[in-house]
Amino acid sequence: MGLRIRLVEPRPAGVNVYDRVLLPRLGLPLMGTMLTAAGHDVRVFCEMLAPVDVGDLLTADLVGISSTTATAPAAYRLADLLAEVGVQVVLGGPHVSFCADEGLRHAPYVVRGEGERTILELVACLEEGRSLQQVEGLSYRAGDGEVHHNPARRRCTQGEFEALPIPDLHLIEGHHRLTTKPLMTQWGCPFDCEFCSVTAMFSRSVRHRRTDQVLAELAGLDAEGVFFHDDNFVVNKARTTELLGAMVRAGHTPGWCAQVRADCAVRSLSHPEPDHDFLALMRRSGCQMVMIGIEATTDEALASVGKRQRVATVERAVGAFHDHGIYVHGMFVAGLDTDTADSAARSASFARRLGIDTFQLMVETPLPGTRLWDRVSADNRLLSDDWSLFDGHQVVMAPAQMTALDLQLGVLRAMRQFYSWPSIVASGVAGVLRHLPDLGAAARPALVRRLPTIARLAWGRNWDEVEHLFKAALPEAVRDRLGSALWIPVVRFYARRQLAAWWDQDRSRSHLELLTSLS
Repeated sequence: MGLRIRLVEPRPAGVNVYDRVLLPRLGLPLMGTMLTAAGHDVRVFCEMLAPVDVGDLLTADLVGISSTTATAPAAYRLADLLAEVGVQVVLGGPHVSFCADEGLRHAPYVVRGEGERTILELVACLEEGRSLQQVEGLSYRAGDGEVHHNPARRRCTQGEFEALPIPDLHLIEGHHRLTTKPLMTQWGCPFDCEFCSVTAMFSRSVRHRRTDQVLAELAGLDAEGVFFHDDNFVVNKARTTELLGAMVRAGHTPGWCAQVRADCAVRSLSHPEPDHDFLALMRRSGCQMVMIGIEATTDEALASVGKRQRVATVERAVGAFHDHGIYVHGMFVAGLDTDTADSAARSASFARRLGIDTFQLMVETPLPGTRLWDRVSADNRLLSDDWSLFDGHQVVMAPAQMTALDLQLGVLRAMRQFYSWPSIVASGVAGVLRHLPDLGAAARPALVRRLPTIARLAWGRNWDEVEHLFKAALPEAVRDRLGSALWIPVVRFYARRQLAAWWDQDRSRSHLELLTSLS
């Protein structure tokens, strides 16, 4: 008959930078696809896409909840609610993988690490009434309340990774809202940054999908936009070159974005000139933006966290990506032990100097499972035990060379500095001027005549009048192309608005009061 199984990904608390990023993680859709193939009735709820139907959960035989550290409190609240009415719950994800005992206080089962095979075996045991003792990677409470931690499950092999099915996104409630669709080509990362939990969760052994498998998944997505969910899309440049070339030949070239290291833009560390052939191939295959983990602006700071990257490489890479028409989203970290009170401002200035298109500055956050967590815990530097604050927005550990309040306020000022109104307007004007050749000979003079007026109205935030001017000056086809040109200022405007909303929410102000009292 099969079981009624519901899988849930809670959303983070409060306002955060991901509120408009409708990209569910792929672990639950993958597990849901495998459980469906085994004969079970499965639905997936991603709270960022659609509300969780609690009434439906109450009728389930098993509810699986996957959480990060920041969403652990929401996961625990839901698990507690379901436990009160006797619904069986299994917890999984990166947080409980390293805090299994904590998870077992809220649910009878915890899946640790790569959980695809573990969840299948757990469900089979529950359905058939078999013992759980042999299910590797499982922690559970026995009937008498005794806690058991079964041996860890070994990482899946390359062959086992290739055998995993394509995640069925239709299992996700609200999947029709996905304008950009997620796709993952590999697990694991060969690098080992101190603050990153990826290697602890998926190891430094990289397992990848074959090119034909990725092409099949792209064809099935039928998406105008794709986000490659890989933690590092270009681990092996030769393999990535093969994939991108195959995408071009097959005509599967949606606009795509991915996280990459800066050094993928150069030929090699010993030959640091731009790899124009590879960058041109990225652009031909549909690459619109790369997200680069820049982290810091000094070689000393990068070395301190094990980044194995140099600032000079970042500088070359940003210019090279721009030369090939690829936008750059720069991701920085504030609060490293080498940072001082002005480091956040220096990161924003560095991003502006390089012409980075969008800027992310997160507070260094110790997550369970990382070397940073071990070090900070041993030094008694944790400032809070509220997991919902461990989202990269709030300061939760004592910095080494400034007060926690100085760090928090420094990050806010730096973000405001980058996303100032002058920068938003300037990026809009630059985008229009850069795309003038694409707008057609008839449209260009009309638009150029109106640029001063448009800039003045934009400065005054009179967006309705700006829209009216565009409609009066340009035909619809040209406005569509211009919309692409104005993508960056629109994103910058959204970031500024989110920053203001973050500052205004009660939880942010309460945390600032705490940091003020500590300083």
